[in-house]
Amino acid sequence: MLLILLVVLGYLAARFAVDWLARHALVVSGAEYLVLGLLLGPRGTELLTPLQLEGLAPFFTLAIGWMGVSLGFQFWLPVLTRTPGILFRLAFVEALLTMGLVGGAAWLLLAGVPIGTGPLDPVTAALPATILGAIATTSSLAGARIAAKSLGRRNLAVRQLEVAASIDALVAVVAVAVALAAFHLPVNVLVREPTSTEWMVIAMAVGLVGGWLFHLFLGNERSPDRLFIAVAGAVVLTTGAANYIGMSALLPGFLLGFILVNTSRQREVVGNLLVRVDRPLYFLMLVSAGALWSPSATDVFLPLLAFLALRLVGKVGGAWLAARVNGVIDAFGPRWGLALVGQGGLAIAIALDYSLARSEVMSDLVFTAALASVLLTDLFSARLARDVVASLPEDVQLPEDTRPAEVPA
Repeated sequence: MLLILLVVLGYLAARFAVDWLARHALVVSGAEYLVLGLLLGPRGTELLTPLQLEGLAPFFTLAIGWMGVSLGFQFWLPVLTRTPGILFRLAFVEALLTMGLVGGAAWLLLAGVPIGTGPLDPVTAALPATILGAIATTSSLAGARIAAKSLGRRNLAVRQLEVAASIDALVAVVAVAVALAAFHLPVNVLVREPTSTEWMVIAMAVGLVGGWLFHLFLGNERSPDRLFIAVAGAVVLTTGAANYIGMSALLPGFLLGFILVNTSRQREVVGNLLVRVDRPLYFLMLVSAGALWSPSATDVFLPLLAFLALRLVGKVGGAWLAARVNGVIDAFGPRWGLALVGQGGLAIAIALDYSLARSEVMSDLVFTAALASVLLTDLFSARLARDVVASLPEDVQLPEDTRPAEVPA
């Protein structure tokens, strides 16, 4: 009873502290749930034992798949086609540069520095390095939305941050799927072992089939309750199939969400359902991640410090280079990448997904890097995003040669 009381008091203290910081210092909420998980887990009061956490693996997979659906739901084609192409070019350059910088540096570090049991061989080191690069690429929209709300401003700069966060998510999800396909463990089959490309095709087929079945049977459904059951069933189907074949649930979920937003006649209803479930699932993932977290300062301090520093360099430097190369440095400024340093649920989902993978290598390091990055960036990401948006004019104008051409009547 005393342990439960201490956990409740600790959570309430963290909750009130974060609420106060969110109101007065623009701090994104979430850290208190990690604290609660630490208090509940084996490193705290042991109210959640390792065996109990292992039994929650199906829930983790479902939450990861649901997050993938929410990400795919952002890619509504009518909105994408009305977005200037320059915004996508900026986003892809920033995402790929961050991915390459952090992933490449992580590969060099893991293959050359004795961490834990010693340095990994170059081939094996590519798996955790790619996952770390994918985690570094992710960005949260929370900071930009808080900044836009506090300034009462939504212009092309805010739209650029939204596009960049979505493209960051797409690049990260694809990178995780490719890495797990390339390092897929052998399976007992009657004919032959599928190749990495075939594993990718299978994972994509899972998401496409799930979306097709939903559209086939409930494309004209209007009842929110039935739609929720149908969406939940489609997510369970795709995530379960992805888990069975040993692949990430993020990519099938992403494709399912993409199909839902572009084929469902009840797009707004389905979108509201996803939003209502997203936040509780994110907080539950934070609690679970906090309970699963086993930080080791002696083994991961150097890689963690390098990860945080290189991610910042990749985000800011990649965004600056993208704007410079595309000739829009005057429109978005040299430091618009600072608004992308915040991380949210996708980083946690990738870390959880990787820790559950059968082919995982050094998952503790990856998990610690993701959680530490989320904790640190939540403290100042909204303030940075607000400063970036506030420094730009209300009416951000693109150069004439980068604007989309008008279609003649």
